[in-house]
Amino acid sequence: MRINRVVSKKFVLAIATASVAAAALPSMASASEPALLTPKATLDAAIHCYGPSLTTSKLTPIMLVTGTGATGQQAYLIGQGAFELYGHPVCVVDFPYSTTADVQVSVEYLVNGIRYMNTQAKKKIAIFGISQGGLLPRWALTYWPSLRSKVSDVLAAAGTQHGTNTINIAACRVAPGCIPAGWQQAAGSNLLKALNKYPDETPGTTSWTTVRSSNDETVQPQTGAHPTSSLKGATNILIQDVCKNRKVGHIQTAVDSVTFAAAKDAIEHSGAAKVSRLPKTVCGSPFAAGLDPFNTWVILTGAKQLTSENQRSNPGVTAEPAVRAYAKK
Repeated sequence: MRINRVVSKKFVLAIATASVAAAALPSMASASEPALLTPKATLDAAIHCYGPSLTTSKLTPIMLVTGTGATGQQAYLIGQGAFELYGHPVCVVDFPYSTTADVQVSVEYLVNGIRYMNTQAKKKIAIFGISQGGLLPRWALTYWPSLRSKVSDVLAAAGTQHGTNTINIAACRVAPGCIPAGWQQAAGSNLLKALNKYPDETPGTTSWTTVRSSNDETVQPQTGAHPTSSLKGATNILIQDVCKNRKVGHIQTAVDSVTFAAAKDAIEHSGAAKVSRLPKTVCGSPFAAGLDPFNTWVILTGAKQLTSENQRSNPGVTAEPAVRAYAKK
């Protein structure tokens, strides 16, 4: 397993309802969990950690979960300055095909990563996910209930929890098709139907916080009665409710000052984040403390180009991958 302490500058160039729930969950928790089909060595090789040692730091370790079209290491680069200033151990996972593969394959990497971090740190970890990276922890903690005791908090930024209406499924049916994860994150996908049949959208005693932007160009709808990134049982934060009229794109949601402040608040307090506890200065900068505004704008521009290119260049399919048996129960 490779444990990285610093990020190569090469990446800069690459980027330039409680009763119902109680009735449903016991049978799931008592059932045997899905086996991980990906070889253990492959799963382990995908983990990369930064900052203080997992084994010696007294601070809550953070698993940063990237979104579609990027590697974990590239996602870390975008927020590196903020994570370094915060000073907690941070680990990432490089999911297959830059996180464009079948979500049901990628989640195995996350399951393994959570187990690894919890074992090394001997304490609960927090998860910070962006886009698909907000959906993956929910899938993992729903179908691998033993993970719930290992995760104190999940912060899901711009998560594709209920699917996005911005994906043209008709076009995906024509060769070369769309990436598997694209199919699965579209509103009404079979994968999301399977997941959303569970009444508990925030499984276990883990505390859940979601952050979203009304300006998100990739994951919609984000306003109205049913914002796609919001979860029942979570603290759901709309950035524009905190910082009025702020324009925040999809990837930018991950490094927005409100998102990072919410993550820190959740990690440092029992339960999910509370808007009332966020610093009064939170709207003073568009980005998290530790990030240079000019450089971050440049990196975000490069990141958007990189993720788009990776989604176009990685293998596509003309039909959604089948939902695995364990998710149909």
